[in-house]
Parts: sequence; structure tokens; C-alpha cells
Amino acid sequence: MRAKLTMRNVEVGVLAGVFAGILFGLLMEFLPAPGAGAGRISMALYAAQALHAQSRLVGWFAYLVYGGVIGGLFGYLLQGRRLDEASAIVWGGIYGLGWWILAGLVLVPALRGAVPFSPSAVGVMRPVALTLLAGHMLYGLLLGAAFPLV
Repeated sequence: MRAKLTMRNVEVGVLAGVFAGILFGLLMEFLPAPGAGAGRISMALYAAQALHAQSRLVGWFAYLVYGGVIGGLFGYLLQGRRLDEASAIVWGGIYGLGWWILAGLVLVPALRGAVPFSPSAVGVMRPVALTLLAGHMLYGLLLGAAFPLV
């Protein structure tokens, strides 16, 4: 029974995470990130460049995969817990904030060639930190809102 419950929560988390990831991607499409020189690019292209690609479609794909994977982890962490909609939204917001910290200190700097937790990692994140905070908070709140409904 426990394995079935865990798998169902993971599946629900993946679905809610992909939903939230789509809206996260829409937000990131329209928010600017530093480009070459003094130019600005969309965060979707910024994500693609972190994966050594030049297509915004790669950035979109990354957002959907990221959303699904961390949504599944959200479901796994919530196994056996009954959450009403309000508490799920609060936990989703906290979860989004946690992923913003993890992405900002480890994931994005590593993908962009900086050593995690280093001064160079701070330099990589400084121009996009607030944009990613907004995106991760939106993602977490939407994940939490969708989770009890799926």
C-alpha cells in the first residue's frame, strides 16, 4: 500500500509540476536576462545557453523537465500527508523558495561554468537572482495550488 501511495503522489507531483513549469516558462519567456555585451535576452534563452544550446525551445524543454522532476519530488516528500488547498499553496511557496536557493547556489552556477558556492557563482547569479526568485515563487505557489486538484 505504501509503495502505491508514494507512486501516486509522485505522479500527481509530476503532473502538477509540468503545469506549473508551463506557467513558469511563460513568465521566463518575457523576463529579461543579460545577454552578450549590454544586450538583454529572455530567461528561456538564458536557460538554453546554460545547457550549451542557442534555441529558446531548449530552454522551454528544460523548464518542463525541471518542473516535472521537482514536482515529482514534491509529491514524494508529501506522501501520506493530507493537505487542504491553503496549506498546499504555502508548502508549495516554501518549496519554490528552497529551489530558488538551491538553483542559485548550485545548479545555475554549475551549468554556467562557475564553482557552486563560490564568489564566481554569486557573480553569475547576481543579474538574474530576482527574476529567478519571482519564477520559482510562482512555480511553487502554482505547484502547491495544483497538487490537491490533480
